[in-house]
Amino acid sequence: MPTSALSILPAGLTVDRLLPGPDRILLVARSRRKRAPCPSCARPSGRRHSTYVRRLADLPWQGRVVELRVRVRRLRCANPACARAIFAERLPEVAAPKARRTVRLRAAQTSVGLAVGGEPGSRLAARLAMPVSGDTLLRLVRAAGAAPATPPRVLGVDDWAWRRGQRYGTILCDLERNRVVDLLPDRSAAALAGWLERHPGVEVIARDRAGAYADGARQGAPEATQVADRWHLLRNLGEALRQVADRHRARIQAAIEAAPAAGRAETITVPTPAPAPPPTKLEQGRRDRLAARGARFDQVVALRGRGLTLDGIAAATGLSRPTVKRWLRRGGVPTWRKPRRASILDAHRDRLERRWRDGCRNASALWRELRARGFAGRPGVVSQWAARVRRQEGAGGRGPSPPLVPSGRRITHLLTTEPEGLGPDDRWLAGLTRAAAPELAEAADLAVAFARMVRDKDRDRLEGWLTTAATSGLAPFARGVRQDLPAVRAALELPWSTSPVEGQINRLKTIKRQMYGRAGFELLRQRVLLAA
Repeated sequence: MPTSALSILPAGLTVDRLLPGPDRILLVARSRRKRAPCPSCARPSGRRHSTYVRRLADLPWQGRVVELRVRVRRLRCANPACARAIFAERLPEVAAPKARRTVRLRAAQTSVGLAVGGEPGSRLAARLAMPVSGDTLLRLVRAAGAAPATPPRVLGVDDWAWRRGQRYGTILCDLERNRVVDLLPDRSAAALAGWLERHPGVEVIARDRAGAYADGARQGAPEATQVADRWHLLRNLGEALRQVADRHRARIQAAIEAAPAAGRAETITVPTPAPAPPPTKLEQGRRDRLAARGARFDQVVALRGRGLTLDGIAAATGLSRPTVKRWLRRGGVPTWRKPRRASILDAHRDRLERRWRDGCRNASALWRELRARGFAGRPGVVSQWAARVRRQEGAGGRGPSPPLVPSGRRITHLLTTEPEGLGPDDRWLAGLTRAAAPELAEAADLAVAFARMVRDKDRDRLEGWLTTAATSGLAPFARGVRQDLPAVRAALELPWSTSPVEGQINRLKTIKRQMYGRAGFELLRQRVLLAA
């Protein structure tokens, strides 16, 4: 049907009058149709009964709000058997029944709500001469219907956080089309299995190493091929290697502390350290809590030795099952105290300590000397160091701080990096660590071999690697891989992974944060699916 001559009216209307104003344009219009179908029996009729005026908001024109006043006819139904004797003519191209805005204005405002949300969308729409409230925008978004998605053949599954560490949902993506197909409010096996049963035809499911997703995929699509994500495999490997490193940190620390003394001349007399000062109230409380955790760990080990399961140990000790599992895997109780971080002063610490022993106790003078030697830090860094040394000397003469003990993450980095990629100090520390902890060195070599196998997608070496790792420090990781062996083998054969899903999760987080975390599941799902 041709549009009006003004080209600003919806199709099917004729302008009777145009009343411009400083910020608003009023258009009086009517339908060009002579007959209209009855909404009940669909028989067309042109017998007019009366008229009334519909007021509709429309798209802006020249930066001004447009209001339509459409004269609508009431018609008598031409079908004597129809229960509706009188009906109002419908204008489907213009507006929905009982609507207060045109179809095209509704589509534009819905797009604004999808893009930026409620209140921000309301402010933007006002600037675009399409005033609407934030609540109305959200109602439009909720009412918008998404196009039916084609059932995916290759499905990517991953979780996303409603609140990190407490509540999670599940995102499902079509990896072939790289688009979100649905969101689930939780990450349970039952939710995934139910979705797969309602959407048959999935042939490949790429997922992380979570057991819930493995069970859900097995229940909902037993014939589908499960593919473990390679990045999650390597991440689990890194975590397993760090746990091995944490178990050997005391041995590595002893080797680092003993290394300088081994190179000293016999004529140098090492002063006997003064007795340590009594612990503060905070330190004593920390020690007491650590001792209590140590006693509970001994109880956990004893119950495990008697053959109790993880659930049984958790019920007997009052600990959670994941805590019991983590303590037994770690082989000890975590202290939850982070190692001392590297400081900008570390490169100049020897000179600082030597100048301090020579009697230079002025922090400003020490900072000026270091600045002349290339130190880029602020004077406050040296002042804090000097204050800390004075407190140590006043508390018992403990002297300079002990050698820096690397964290478990740094130890694994040193042991899994090629020597050519390390500096002289890091190569020395890596060699010292290998000599002090042979079991850790063996686990690091196995980790490097597994990572190379994953990168090369060499499934032929997987069985031999699992056999070797079963008697090493990486035995818990090897047992987990063997339990998920079909999915791991598929990861070394097929190209699919959950990497595209991670990108969609970033988009989901952006949308969720635009709504300040206050959106319900249905609204969030609607925005994510329509954005896809």
